[in-house]
Amino acid sequence: MKKKKKKIQFEFGAYDGKEFECHFQQVVEWFFSYNGDDTVETRKGRYHGSMFWGVPGFGKTHWVVVGDIVVDWKKLKEEGYSEEEIFKGCIKFLNKPPERKKFQRRINKSLYGNLSYTPVQTKFKEKHGELVLQALIVTDKRKCKHFWGEGCVL
Repeated sequence: MKKKKKKIQFEFGAYDGKEFECHFQQVVEWFFSYNGDDTVETRKGRYHGSMFWGVPGFGKTHWVVVGDIVVDWKKLKEEGYSEEEIFKGCIKFLNKPPERKKFQRRINKSLYGNLSYTPVQTKFKEKHGELVLQALIVTDKRKCKHFWGEGCVL
């Protein structure tokens, strides 16, 4: 008898912990054609092309984004924060909408949609001389101008 994979429960609500200032590392669309030019367009990540059947609502209401979050995780680990707290603090910071401009009427939304506090996968590593947190993050926004590609519809 075949075992069923467990569905992962994702949190999109409020997080009570501390937030850490961070940002996405810029990436080019095609790594193999990049030759170091500064004229090549970059974005902050890309939509993942794989099917994540363990994510409830994948392809209908949730999509997976791949990104490198630049944060000084070594310093935060020395201060006593766990990897999960560092990830959740960065997501809390990235979920904040940008500051309102003077005389602006419309309320700003988050730039990347609602990013989930539960990661699909994370790795802490050094890339291009910066300490980054590589993460597969669940979002509720199918198309975003800050990421390459778009989420697949099932």
